[in-house]
Amino acid sequence: MQILEKLLGLIGIVLILGICYLMSNNKKKINLKTVSVGLLLQFLLAVFIIKTPIGENIFSFLAKVINKILAASIEGANFVFGWLTNSPEKITEIFGSKGFIFAIVLMSTMIFILVIVNMLYYWGIMQRIILFLGKIMNKILGVSGAEALSNCASPFVGNVAAQSLIKHYLPNLTRSELLASMTGSMSCISASCIAMYSGFGIETQYLLAASVMAIPGSFVVSKIIYPEVNDPETKKDFKISRRRTDVNILASISKGACEGMRVSINIIAVLIALVALITFCNSILLKFGLFLFNNLHLNFSGIGIDLQNLSIQMIVGKVFSIFALFIGASIQNIDQVGRLIGEKLILNETIGYADLANYMDLALLTKKSEIIATFALCGFANLSTVAIQISGIGELAPNQRKNLARLGMKALIAGTFVSYISAAMAGLLL
Repeated sequence: MQILEKLLGLIGIVLILGICYLMSNNKKKINLKTVSVGLLLQFLLAVFIIKTPIGENIFSFLAKVINKILAASIEGANFVFGWLTNSPEKITEIFGSKGFIFAIVLMSTMIFILVIVNMLYYWGIMQRIILFLGKIMNKILGVSGAEALSNCASPFVGNVAAQSLIKHYLPNLTRSELLASMTGSMSCISASCIAMYSGFGIETQYLLAASVMAIPGSFVVSKIIYPEVNDPETKKDFKISRRRTDVNILASISKGACEGMRVSINIIAVLIALVALITFCNSILLKFGLFLFNNLHLNFSGIGIDLQNLSIQMIVGKVFSIFALFIGASIQNIDQVGRLIGEKLILNETIGYADLANYMDLALLTKKSEIIATFALCGFANLSTVAIQISGIGELAPNQRKNLARLGMKALIAGTFVSYISAAMAGLLL
């Protein structure tokens, strides 16, 4: 069975690359060096992180650092919220949750992580790290400096914020560069989200691994779908501004805290809306399913659809189970993993990871399926992100709004495929 699952994972990578090729707007201009070296680098990163002792140790150390940050953020929340955060047994007794209130954990984590990011920006450390990684991608993959900087920044600062680092270059980006930048932000999650999902019980080292693997992976997929045919402005020479935007370190801390609160409130609002919408739609689907079963005497149990308990999650799980199968999930778990990756694409990855955490608590998945799901969910590629990118990046470069709108759905598909390839590669090594 394991050999079959690994074979399916390998076939899945080939199929995904084949779909990208069919989507390509200029098949003759695909740069085989960029694609092949990027794919090799993505796989070597997986081998380094999952199979080598030094890679495991490095990412275990980074995971411990993030968990320390998470613990420190909870201490800050304890001071403000008291027993709501420091008495998990009371929370479980009153709310029946897993010992914490999601909104409080989200707020405290976001606030503290963005404070740290802002401090690193103030001292110029973050810019140096991003510039160093960008130069490596520029030399190894032969991509432009602007898209390399943007994609290397995405795992640190997240969607749109990464593009703000290259805002002086944005107006002159080619469509290929723009798609690569959008894909880079779609195919990973930010440092603040890594800390937040670690708080759910998701394994931090795999969240880190998926986001790092997405850097070369985003170029593999985007450069097949939309090859470069022009001469980018930053093909050889590029830089990143290190000018301080805050008066002093205290101003930087205050700014990060305010940004963290704003982001967390936005996430909470979106989650309330989405969960409410799912619940409402499920109530309608339940009535519809009962009508089909009781009045028309239809029965779809042969394909795993229970009309007496019809729901969005059930439908999504079935539709996306084919992707779960071809990224190497355990055969007995393809419906569950399919549901998770379907929720992530249609809704967002937060709901996907929350459900994954519940599956893990109930021991519904094999260890391999848990890891593959962690990789496949690791990205901002969902329908709402398309709108965020069009509006957010469009504010930074108004002349690119039409291109952003044209490329939005391609970026969504490309970002999703990057995560699936990383998941399949991880599955091959487990």
